[in-house]
Amino acid sequence: GGGVGGGFGPPRGTRLTFSGGDGDGDGGGDPQKYIPYGYGSFLAVVLLVSKVLVCWCTNDVETAFMAIDLGFLTFLGWLCLLAFRATPMAVLHPFLIELGSAVIMEEMLFSMVLINKIKPDLGHKVTKDFLVHHIASAIMGWLALYFCARAPGTGFVGVGMIGTEVTTFLPVAFRESVRSKKVSTNKKISATLGLLFPLAFCWRTYWSGSLWLRLLGVGRNYFATLAPSAMNRVLWRAGEASVLTVVGSNVAWTCRILRGSMKVVTKHRTGKKLDQQHFQKEIE
Repeated sequence: GGGVGGGFGPPRGTRLTFSGGDGDGDGGGDPQKYIPYGYGSFLAVVLLVSKVLVCWCTNDVETAFMAIDLGFLTFLGWLCLLAFRATPMAVLHPFLIELGSAVIMEEMLFSMVLINKIKPDLGHKVTKDFLVHHIASAIMGWLALYFCARAPGTGFVGVGMIGTEVTTFLPVAFRESVRSKKVSTNKKISATLGLLFPLAFCWRTYWSGSLWLRLLGVGRNYFATLAPSAMNRVLWRAGEASVLTVVGSNVAWTCRILRGSMKVVTKHRTGKKLDQQHFQKEIE
């Protein structure tokens, strides 16, 4: 039966095919040949439950949940970049995109609702840039999963965008350096962050921008060859807009980081003491 958008309906699972495998080619009932939809969302729920328990048991809730997110997103980001580069790993694209999209939803639920229920006196607030980025990322991710089986090439863009999360360690490191006051008292730490932070986010902006341009090409091919329905055309344009919004968020963050780095360099050159209060405002 023809699915929506050129006769390609969504698969029930992701088929894994390995050259030189020990099966007969179609798996012969081997349960390992599929990654069913829902596994990625299940892992995001496991992450949420684990995070809630750890944060419930500690006094430093913000550092605890950021450290948990850091470890998970760093691993996921690098895995996605490997899946982007290694064509045989393309079978993992739907699973990785579902996982990344579900983790975005998990982060919003935790940061906007659960963290202040766990520790009511914390008064944790999410920033506008956090909301814009995460809402756009969620739309981008779920639409990428929807189009993975419909528009060839979507999966590469999806995992490529999730790959930008490899930079997650830098905001966490900066926040901890401010809290410990090492960013204003330890020149080696401030110099290291001052070098890595702008370089990483310049790459993040360039990489996400190049993926958006790649997505436009995928869309042109999809529209020209598979004649998608009107609904799918609208959804595709919404996906393009969401990716562009994420790119815009990266541009804004990069500009902010570059301005901050220039202030640090200028003060080091003039011998002036770094203002701890200025850094404190950046993490509030």
